[in-house]
Amino acid sequence: MDSCNDLEVLREIEENVDKFINSLPCQSKMPMPEIKVEAKNPQYAKLLQNAFSGSEDSELAAILQYLYHHETIENKTIANALLCISMIEMHHYDILSELISLLGENPFLYNSNKYFYSTGTIGYIDDPFAYLKEASNDKNDDKTSNEKTRIKLEKDILSEVNAINAYNFIQKNIKDKYINKIIEKIIEDEKSHIRIFNALIQKYC
Repeated sequence: MDSCNDLEVLREIEENVDKFINSLPCQSKMPMPEIKVEAKNPQYAKLLQNAFSGSEDSELAAILQYLYHHETIENKTIANALLCISMIEMHHYDILSELISLLGENPFLYNSNKYFYSTGTIGYIDDPFAYLKEASNDKNDDKTSNEKTRIKLEKDILSEVNAINAYNFIQKNIKDKYINKIIEKIIEDEKSHIRIFNALIQKYC
């Protein structure tokens, strides 16, 4: 009986995850193309690796950075927007992972030179080692500071700009029509994130 219930849950997950992702408002209106490639190509996989998990402006870094900012910004509107955007970045991460696999490589969490990803590259803005300093008693004030919030959102904008530049480079160097259509969609999503971040700064900071 439990086995039947579990199978039903699995069917519901499969049916509803894509609907949920598509329903999120923090992305472009452009639909995501079918995830496919023309042929296996290790060089193309290598190009995608940095955007996937290999740099401070990768999809993995964006997910972690936006979740950290979500947790440390007190303004609920900003925090929820960051959570929403992080989910879209998770979708991008999942898509790049699938593309790398289709191109014939494993989606390991390293860059094109095979250096594994480090969370030390995340744009925390807060000092991770403030607890070691004598003047750390007022660190909670930073959490509610409009100035600190603005700086975090500006860092998020810079991360999106750098990601777009990286994707533009990838598009110029990949001659796979399916991948380039997917990259075009991801770029449009990143542009929408910049607009959201700018709107948040204008209204709340």
